[in-house]
Amino acid sequence: MTTRTNEDTTALARPRARRRWTWLLLAAPLLLGGATYTVAEAHGFGHGDMHEHMQARMQHILNDVGATDAQKAQIKAVWDGLRPQLKAARQDHFHLRQQIAQAIAAPTIDTAAIEKLRQQSVQALDHTSALITQGMVATSQVLTPDQRQKALSEIRRHHQADGEE
Repeated sequence: MTTRTNEDTTALARPRARRRWTWLLLAAPLLLGGATYTVAEAHGFGHGDMHEHMQARMQHILNDVGATDAQKAQIKAVWDGLRPQLKAARQDHFHLRQQIAQAIAAPTIDTAAIEKLRQQSVQALDHTSALITQGMVATSQVLTPDQRQKALSEIRRHHQADGEE
């Protein structure tokens, strides 16, 4: 039997941490840019202060990274194109949650039916995740590697200010 030391555990965790930061680098334009705005809107937060905040955050990051007007237009087009699909996915998930709530409140609990609804709910979330990833990739492809690095730095600063790291 082999005993791992703290040093061994730390060494094993390093590649995972690198992968996480690599993924964040690729996702940087999305995380606080176009996707935040689109996802918030798709989840019903697209009006009033939240809408304005997300749009301002996206513009701030794109301005900070030196995105051109053409890049900004491309990124906006990516998320505008995904918005109807994200909205439909949100509605599907909402309806599944309602069905689960009704099934749980029913006089007789059908655990098999509830499990089936839960699985469908997970599939709906997976579909939303796939759409967001599609937007992330398309957004990342619009920005240069240097712009993605700058966006990641901005996101790190923002997360540190929020106490997330």
